[in-house]
This record gives sequence, C-alpha cells and structure tokens, in this order.
Amino acid sequence: MGFVIGVVVALLVIFLLAFITIKKPVFGEIMIALAVLMIVASTFLYFQKDNRVENKKNLIPLEQIELTDIQHTLAYGNYYKLTAQLNNKSEKYRLQSIRLKLSFLNCDAVKSSDYKNCQLISEKYHTIKTRTPARQTEPVESYFLLDDEAVLAVINTGTVHWKIELLNGFAR
Repeated sequence: MGFVIGVVVALLVIFLLAFITIKKPVFGEIMIALAVLMIVASTFLYFQKDNRVENKKNLIPLEQIELTDIQHTLAYGNYYKLTAQLNNKSEKYRLQSIRLKLSFLNCDAVKSSDYKNCQLISEKYHTIKTRTPARQTEPVESYFLLDDEAVLAVINTGTVHWKIELLNGFAR
C-alpha cells in the first residue's frame, strides 16, 4: 500500500512540475532543479551508516558479558535447545540480546577444547533476546533450527563438536 501511495505522490509531483513549467518556464525550471537536488540529497542521506546501532553494540564490552553452563540438546525435528547462564557484569546497562557464533567441527578423537586438529563443517550465527539487568545473572533458553545438510549427515556419528563463541551484546 505504501508503494502505491509513493507512486501516486511521485506522479502528482511530476504532473505539477510539468504544469508549472508550461505556465511559467523560468519558475518551473528552478522548481525542477530544486526537486532533483532534494532527491539527490535524500538518497545520499538515506544510504549513510547509522552509528546508533554500532553504539548499542559497544555499550557493554565482551569482558563484562559471561556465558556459562552452555548446554545444547535436540528438542524436536532439527531444532536444538540451547540453555546457558548469562551474567551481565555491566554497572549501568541492561543487556538486550547477545549474538553467538556456533561452529560445528568434525573431530575424530579429540575430547578436550583443543580444536586445532578439527575440520570445520559449518558455522551458524544465532541471536538470543534477553533483558538481563545490570549486575545480574539469568538463565537463557533459545531454540534454533539446524538445517545444514553437512552437519546433519555427521551429527549422529558422535564426532561433531560444538564450539560456541560470544560475538557481541546489544545493550540499552
């Protein structure tokens, strides 16, 4: 609906500019030049980077976000349940969400956290919404779809290891 309204308004503006140009040619040319200048300026401003989103990412440094007791279990179908304890060590900012990088590695006999000899199968990014106040710890629970065929083919063999990394947190 918004697109249709935009097209109608654009056609109306073009019609008015043409009408003004026919009635008063000098004034019409000035109006067309101003309209083109406004379109160029608005396009330039539209594609500028919005730093407000980046600033929200950097309100709480990664050192003040702690994710512990991470567990993942098969929930239903190809959905997995991810649970953990989230500790917001910030003094004044509430943690809105965290972004995780889930790496699936094929490790034959490695049982420790040394992933140097493992082969990367796939990576997935997952966002967990939370509202953890400053200086508090809360349990988090999230479900995500594991639809990567390469991981699903190897996951039942027991050689797939999960490496879960905290990438960033969004705060308010």
